[in-house]
Amino acid sequence: MTQQTRQSDRLASRRAEEARQAVRKRRRVLALSVVAALVLATVVAVLAVQAWSSADEVRRGIDPGRANVAGEVVYRDLARNHVTGPVDYAATPVPPVGGPHDGTWQNANGDVYEQPIRAEHAVHSLEHGAVWVTYRGDVSRSDWDSLRAKVEGVPYRMMSPLPQQPAPIMLTAWGHQLSVDSAGDARIDEFLTAYTQGPQAPEPGAPVTGGRAAP
Repeated sequence: MTQQTRQSDRLASRRAEEARQAVRKRRRVLALSVVAALVLATVVAVLAVQAWSSADEVRRGIDPGRANVAGEVVYRDLARNHVTGPVDYAATPVPPVGGPHDGTWQNANGDVYEQPIRAEHAVHSLEHGAVWVTYRGDVSRSDWDSLRAKVEGVPYRMMSPLPQQPAPIMLTAWGHQLSVDSAGDARIDEFLTAYTQGPQAPEPGAPVTGGRAAP
C-alpha cells in the first residue's frame, strides 16, 4: 500500500468519523429540543388548567340574579324567543343584554370584529354564555389594543364597535352589563372572568362557532 493510499484512507476515515459525530450531535440537539418542547407544553398546560380552575372557582361563586361586579347593572325576566327580522330593543339598554333574537348566533370564539355586528345575532351568543365587549369610536388605540388582548382567541368572548352606546367601553353578558371609561379599569377582568360561560347564561356551553362570521 503506497503512502498516498494510506493518507487517502486516513482522510476518508477521519471524514467518516466527523460525519458520525455530526449525526450524533444532530441527534442530541433534536432530542434536547423535543424534551424542551415537551417541558414547555407541560408547563403551558398546567398553567392553563390552573388559570381555568381559578376562573371556575370564581364562576361557581357567581349569583346570576344579582350584581357580582361593582357598578354592573342586572336585568331580569328577559325573553328568549327566536325571530327572523329586526328586533326593537328599546326596552333594554344599548347594547341589549337579552331578549328576542335571531336563530343564528354571532361567532364568539374570541372573534374581534372591526365593524358593528347585528344585535339580533349577538344576543343569541349571550344566551350561550358569551361576553360581548363593545366600544365607541373615541376609545384610544392603547385601550383598543388592551381590549383586543383580553378577547382575541378566547372562547365565548367577542368584541365589536358600537358608536351609539352611552359609555366608551361596555361589557355585556346575558342580563348583566358593565360600563367603564377605560380599558385599565380592573373590573373588566372581573366581569370577563365571572360571566364568560358563566351561570347567567340560559344555555351555557351551547356553541359559539359555526354561526354568523361576518358583521
